[in-house]
Amino acid sequence: MKYYLTILIVMMGVAGVGQAKPVFYDGHRKQERPIQRKLPNRDKAIKAPRLKAADRLERAKMAKSAFITKQLDLTPAQNEKFWPLYNKYQDELFAAQAERRLNNLNPSADNKDKFAIEYKIIDIKSRYNAEFLKIMPPDKVNMIYKSEEQFRDEMIKQLRDRKDEANN
Repeated sequence: MKYYLTILIVMMGVAGVGQAKPVFYDGHRKQERPIQRKLPNRDKAIKAPRLKAADRLERAKMAKSAFITKQLDLTPAQNEKFWPLYNKYQDELFAAQAERRLNNLNPSADNKDKFAIEYKIIDIKSRYNAEFLKIMPPDKVNMIYKSEEQFRDEMIKQLRDRKDEANN
C-alpha cells in the first residue's frame, strides 16, 4: 500500500511540475510568448490628429476657394463681387444636395420628389450662371465649373492615396 501511495505522490509531483508557471518576484506570471507589438514605421510622417467634421469641411472650403481663385485669376473688382455670390451659390447648392441625399435614403420617396429636387438643383445652377455672367466673361464662368471638377477630382485622388498609404 505504501508502495502505491508513493507512486501516486511521485506521479502527482511530476504532473504538477509540467504545469508550474514561472513567477516573477512581484507575483505576476511570466508570459509564455511575449506580445508582439507593432512599432510605428519611422519612415512615415507622424499623423496629425483627426479633425472634427465641421473643421474638415471648413478646411476643404478654404482649399477650394484658394484653388478657384488661382484658376480664375480675377481682377480685384471681379473678386469683390464674385466671392459673396459664389458663397451664396454654394450654400443653396449644398442645401439642395443634402435634400437629395435625404430623399435617396427614403425608400418610399416618389419619383416626383426626386425630379423636383433635380429641377431645383438645375434652377440654382442656371440662376447663378446668369449672375456670374454679369460679373465676368463666359470663359471665366466656364472655368468656375471646370475648376470645381478639377478640385473634386484632386481631393478624391488625395483621399485614395491616404487610404492606400494607411493600408500599407
